[in-house]
Amino acid sequence: MEITLSVAFSYDITPQIEKMLKDFRDMVNFCIEKSLQLNITSYAKLRKNVYEEWKQKWDYSTHFCHSACRVATSMLKSWRRLKRKGKIKGGKPVARKLFIQLDPQLVKFDGKMLRISVKPRRFLYIPLKYGEYQQKYIDAWKRGELRIGEVTINTKKVLIPFRKDVDLTNPKDWIAIDINESNVTCVSSNPHVLRIEHGLRTIHTTYFEIRRRIQKLSKYKPITSKRLIEKYSGREKKKTHDLCHKIAKIIVDFAKKHNLGIIMENLKNIRKKIKYGRNLNRRLHSWNFRKLQFFIEYKAKLNGIPVVYINPKGTSSLCPRCGGKIAPNGQRVLKCRKCGYENDRDIVACLNMLRMRGVPVPPESLSMKLRKERNSSRRLNVTAYSLNHLEERTDLWKF
Repeated sequence: MEITLSVAFSYDITPQIEKMLKDFRDMVNFCIEKSLQLNITSYAKLRKNVYEEWKQKWDYSTHFCHSACRVATSMLKSWRRLKRKGKIKGGKPVARKLFIQLDPQLVKFDGKMLRISVKPRRFLYIPLKYGEYQQKYIDAWKRGELRIGEVTINTKKVLIPFRKDVDLTNPKDWIAIDINESNVTCVSSNPHVLRIEHGLRTIHTTYFEIRRRIQKLSKYKPITSKRLIEKYSGREKKKTHDLCHKIAKIIVDFAKKHNLGIIMENLKNIRKKIKYGRNLNRRLHSWNFRKLQFFIEYKAKLNGIPVVYINPKGTSSLCPRCGGKIAPNGQRVLKCRKCGYENDRDIVACLNMLRMRGVPVPPESLSMKLRKERNSSRRLNVTAYSLNHLEERTDLWKF
């Protein structure tokens, strides 16, 4: 299976690069107009119909036309899908942002420099800025372990996709991951239990209170208020992004160490399925479940670990032992009305995920119960420890 990971490189924009970005935006809008006029949905037909007129308008390599047609076709496809669902009324898609997607035949990458073929025998050079993270992928590319895909350039970054072939073989066992507002619980049938108190909800609540105080200034100091809102919203985004990366790395390293495949719930459209009021609205829409799942998935696949998603229906309401209805029985504890099985609600959800996947769960896992003292002794807060310290203490998570 081929895995693609886009790595961002910084660079200094020049007037020549800015002109190229603006011209490509005009090319995309030109292709959109032609596609709507001729009622074309196919990339091949669009390219054939716009090619001659495109050559008269722009003096670039013909591969720029191919890239513009691909982008225009993709935008129109998304626009038509949203229009069918009634989410868009009238209008037409328009490319506004400055960016360009370059065909691999237009780009030559040497690790430090990007050479773009603007015209036959005319090139544009972009020196790249990078650190240790980017150097890791450059070294792997030089060793022949990675390949380069379609490069994307915007006004601030150069995004280089590195492609890698991985073998997602059948793992020795599976681990189910239950993602909650304040913790992530992972359970395998061995049993292995990994529980991480991540503090993402605390970050969102803290910055919500900060923004609410700043918004009171908007009536008297609108410019200052806008600047502070952007400042603290950016800080919140960076903190949650960094923390999700750390949580995902811990989970993937744990799965790799024990040769475990990963099972997660398919939470798509979960916000539409939950009936919530004003108080739950902010919490539900600031929950980073999809970002965390995405980070776990791509890190896992890069390490050759398979990831599967299951339907979350019934994972928190059915007994993993007998399949009967399960009800709350105190703080974060659920009890089966039929067989009397009792366990932590997050553990119950993970065991049900394993059962739904068809993973045999031994009796000792079903009889396992997280006691408060055991739970507190093995629960680590990601924000309170360095990543290296957490990796050294993975032995605390096995019992």
